[in-house]
Amino acid sequence: MTEAVFQAPKRRAKVYESFEAPLPVLLSSQDEDRNIYSAEIISHQVIVTDPAHTLILYERGYFGKGVFSRSRPEHVVSQQWKYIGDRCLPVISSSEYQKRLSWARAAFAMQGLEDESVHHALQILTKPVEFDVQSQATRVGGSLDDVSCETDLNVDQTDTAGSRRQGNPVYDPLAEDYPEEPERLDQLSEPSVKCGRHDDWIAHCGCRADETRRSSETTVPDTDPTDTREYVLVEVSEEEDGNSTEDNVSMEQLGKCECRINPFPMMEYLQLSYEEAFFLVYALGCLSIYYSGEALSVAQVWTMFRSLQPNFSFSYAAYHYFRSKGWVPKYGIKYGTDLMLYRKGPPFYHASYSVVVERSDVCFRGALLRSFSWRTLAALSRITGNVSKELMLCYVITPSDMTEDMLSSPECVKRFTIQEVLVSRWVSSRERTEQEDV
Repeated sequence: MTEAVFQAPKRRAKVYESFEAPLPVLLSSQDEDRNIYSAEIISHQVIVTDPAHTLILYERGYFGKGVFSRSRPEHVVSQQWKYIGDRCLPVISSSEYQKRLSWARAAFAMQGLEDESVHHALQILTKPVEFDVQSQATRVGGSLDDVSCETDLNVDQTDTAGSRRQGNPVYDPLAEDYPEEPERLDQLSEPSVKCGRHDDWIAHCGCRADETRRSSETTVPDTDPTDTREYVLVEVSEEEDGNSTEDNVSMEQLGKCECRINPFPMMEYLQLSYEEAFFLVYALGCLSIYYSGEALSVAQVWTMFRSLQPNFSFSYAAYHYFRSKGWVPKYGIKYGTDLMLYRKGPPFYHASYSVVVERSDVCFRGALLRSFSWRTLAALSRITGNVSKELMLCYVITPSDMTEDMLSSPECVKRFTIQEVLVSRWVSSRERTEQEDV
C-alpha cells in the first residue's frame, strides 16, 4: 500500500476574473454590518431572485449557478446591442421575437383571459415604439465590442486588493500549499478601458471586457425613469420593412430594426443546491430562505431539505467539511459522482477531485448510499482518470449511538467524522517499470 500523493490543482489556461473573496461574509469586525441575503423555495428549488444578491453570492465563493447559464449567471437577451437615443438596447431576430410572443400568448391564456383580451394585449406589445431622438445624437453600432468607453486617466494603475488576495492565506486557505496563481490574460482589451465593477483597469482586474462595457453602457439613464418596461430592437425582414413609412426617423437611423416592448422578458436567477443553501443558512448565517412568503428557521430548512433529498444529512456533512478546508464543492453528476472539488473556484482551476459520498459506522460497516460493484468502481475510476481528476471516497462516519431521531436536527453534523480515501488505478506495466528502475 503506497502513500497517496497530493497533486497540484490544474490551472486554467486563460483567467478573466479576479478573486473577490472565499465567502460572501465580512472577514473583519471593522467593516460594515453583515448583509443578509434572501432566497425562495420555488418548485422545490432554492432560487435567489435579487440581482445584487445573485452577483455577490456567485462572485464571493461561487455558490449556485444561473438558471439559463452553465455556471456564471450571465444570460442576456442578445449579444448584439445598438443605441437609440441614450438607450442601449439588445437586438434580436424576428424569429426570436415571434417565439417570445408565443410564450406571452400562452402566459395570457393560462391566466384565463378571453381571446379578445389576449389579442388586444399582443397588439399593444407588437406596436413599434419611437423615442425622442431629435434632441440627442443617436449612436448606432454593432456589438458592444465596437463601442468605446470613457476612461479616467487619473486612476492609479496599481493592482487592487482583489488581485492581491489571490495568494493571501487569509482569503485562500490552500495558498500555503500552492502559492502559485494562474496567470491572467495580459492586456485583455485596450489597457485604457476602465472596469466599472472593480474601479480598476481591465488589464489589472481580470474582468471580461465585453461584460464591463455592457454594464457601463446599460447603466445610461433612460429618458423616462418611471418606465420599467424592457425594450428590444427587432430585426425586420424586407417584407416587413416594405410596410414602414419614410418619415419613421428611428427606422432610418437604426437600419431595418424596430423598437418594441419585449413581450416575454426572462430574468436570470441564481439556483442554489440544498447543500449550498444550508451552508449559507447554518454555517455562515447570511441567507434567509422564504417559502410561501414566510421565512424559515434553520430547523425548518433542515427538515424540508431532508424530506426533499434522501441522505441530505450526509451529503451536507461532506459539503461542509470540504468548504471548511478551502475547497469549492460543486455538483459532479456529469462525471457520475456527488461532488467536484475546485481550488478557489471554477474560473481559476480545473476540478482536482471527483468525490463519492458514502455513509459508514466506526467499523466501516452499514448500508452504503449507492451500490458499488468492481465493474462500476473500475468504470468510475476510468472516467475520472480520463478527465484528469482523482477519485475520492468520502466516508461520513456516524457514532455507534446515533439514532434516526438525532438526524432530525442539524446538530448531528457536529458528531460526524469524515474520512477520505483516494482510489487510484493500478497499471501493471507502470509497476514493472518502477521496479526495474529501483
